[in-house]
Amino acid sequence: MPQPERYEILILGSGEGGKLLAWELARAGRRTAVVERRWIGGSCPNIACLPTKNEIWSAKVAHHVRHGAQFGAMTGPVVIDMPTVRRRKRAMVDAQIAAHLQNYKASGAELIMGSGRFVAPKTLEVCLNDGGTRVLTGEKVFLNIGTHATIPNVPGLEAARPLTHVEALGRRGGSGHLLHQQARTPATRRSFGRTRSVAFRFTDVGTAPVPGV
Repeated sequence: MPQPERYEILILGSGEGGKLLAWELARAGRRTAVVERRWIGGSCPNIACLPTKNEIWSAKVAHHVRHGAQFGAMTGPVVIDMPTVRRRKRAMVDAQIAAHLQNYKASGAELIMGSGRFVAPKTLEVCLNDGGTRVLTGEKVFLNIGTHATIPNVPGLEAARPLTHVEALGRRGGSGHLLHQQARTPATRRSFGRTRSVAFRFTDVGTAPVPGV
């Protein structure tokens, strides 16, 4: 096992609480390290809150354009170009990641990309994403490991390989049936005019505009 590296502050997980704590304590002069397995900044800017809101906003714009005549704005047929919607979302996520990396650099907190596990009190063994292993100890250790999507215990559901929000946001297309649990947010129900029914047929949205908005 490698010789332990000592930090005043050691944080497992770079989500909302962990990253803010790391930046503030590092700016205050504390030697700080954050261990993150995959999502820089946590799920919110990568696969949850912000990407979802980004696509919902695109859906809201499409809804307003379709109903523009009610407000005196005359438009022609409206189609949705899903590759453009995804590119807009991806550009936002990339900008968020860049901003997070800049905050780590400016604050002096060290971001370590890898999977951490406890091997002794206040001691993490980190399998680095780019290879190798580091052992880190902290005077104070904080856990910011967040949550993950859970598949309900419904007979046959897991075998059907349902989409969670992670797969749905990254989906590039395909054809088949999509079963959608009705959302509470009006803009989500509008989602490009496609989710008013609980189950519906969808076409390959990865290569062609989707009509009927």
